[in-house]
Amino acid sequence: MADVAPHDRHSPLQATRLMRQFLALAGVVLVAGMLGMGMWIGAQIERVVTANAGATTALYVDSMISPVTQEMSATTDLGAEQIARLRRILERGALSREISAFKLWDGQGRIVFSTRPGQIGQVVTDNPRLAVALTGEVHAALRNVALNGDAGNQTLMEVYSPIRSVSTGEVIAVAEFYTSTTALRTDLLNSRIKSWFVVGMVTLAMFLAFYTIVARGDRTIRQQRRALDQKIAELSASLRDNESLTRRVGQANRRIAEINERSLRRVSADIHDGPAQLLAFAALRLDGAHGYEQVSEAVNEALQDLRFICRGLVLPELQAWTVADIARRLLATHEARMGGHVVLKIDADLPDMPLAAKNCIYRFLQETLNNSARHAAGAGQSVVIRKRGEGIEVEVSDTGPGFDPDRTNGGLGLAGLRERIAGLRGRFDLHTRKGQGTSLTMWLPLTGGGYHE
Repeated sequence: MADVAPHDRHSPLQATRLMRQFLALAGVVLVAGMLGMGMWIGAQIERVVTANAGATTALYVDSMISPVTQEMSATTDLGAEQIARLRRILERGALSREISAFKLWDGQGRIVFSTRPGQIGQVVTDNPRLAVALTGEVHAALRNVALNGDAGNQTLMEVYSPIRSVSTGEVIAVAEFYTSTTALRTDLLNSRIKSWFVVGMVTLAMFLAFYTIVARGDRTIRQQRRALDQKIAELSASLRDNESLTRRVGQANRRIAEINERSLRRVSADIHDGPAQLLAFAALRLDGAHGYEQVSEAVNEALQDLRFICRGLVLPELQAWTVADIARRLLATHEARMGGHVVLKIDADLPDMPLAAKNCIYRFLQETLNNSARHAAGAGQSVVIRKRGEGIEVEVSDTGPGFDPDRTNGGLGLAGLRERIAGLRGRFDLHTRKGQGTSLTMWLPLTGGGYHE
């Protein structure tokens, strides 16, 4: 069975082609999902970290700037003292180390203070970040900005922080400032590394889970395939044994038929050479004698019956006859003996058949016609011979009284026909019903019916 299960030569861990294709596709999908999820998580982390850092810085700035700008709740301008205090806070205090640029906006979008004096007094009406801060929310984001006329841009934390009146809680100004992102970028990098590590480990775990499931399935499929191959091999061996047995049964049936034919020839010869000769001699001695006319007539009738029996027991030489010849000659003999008429229908394109098939057709017609004449008085007898599929079909029917097939054994003649036809791998069908006539059909294959040894 080594050739039935070639998969045994491979390691159980080595995937089949289908398994490799599935794992490759799963790997591509998982990697794509990992990249997409990692980028999305990275963006979410950057947004959250930036917002938190901006909010923290805004609270710190607000705690330093808000006391200086409370007079803007009554007027939109700052006095000289407040401006001086703002400059000291931004230039000398802790904010000078954190803030790179600073602006103070009033509620109408006008810059009332800036670390760039040239911007003071400018009015901007289309700044969406300022609009968000004027509603009371802190806006924080990383932006590339140019400061102090530098040729290149710098990535800084941009924050718009609302300043509220301590008495009313209303937004009276907005502080815009930019801080260094060195520490923030370090935090973001660490967070991204951790997030990518977690996503990668989850993806690897999913891939290993897929691999385990597919590997087990592949191993099960290989085991089932080996079992199936073994069952197919056993079934093939059984089929070969069955074919051999069928051939042997067919050969045995043909030998039985041949033995039966030889036995019938021997019986025919014994009857012809024994009782028939003695009756013929007695008929000659009685012929013309006074008072013996009736005896002579009875002896002659018995002699005629014996001759018919002998003729029926012995098969004629059928090798050179066609199926049509067999049917016509047999029906002529039957009509002459029984004195009736049989309707015969034969297809014009009947193929030639092997000798064993011709013998079977001859015996089938002989037995069924004799049965019909004996049990149905030959009423409405007809014979139809036609090509049906890959074989020849012979049907003999009558319009006699019929019988109940469940309450009869069919006689020894029909039983012998069934066995003879089955030995040639043919089919035998009997259709009858009480009061509706009888039809017997035989089908024999053209070739391959066990005709040859």
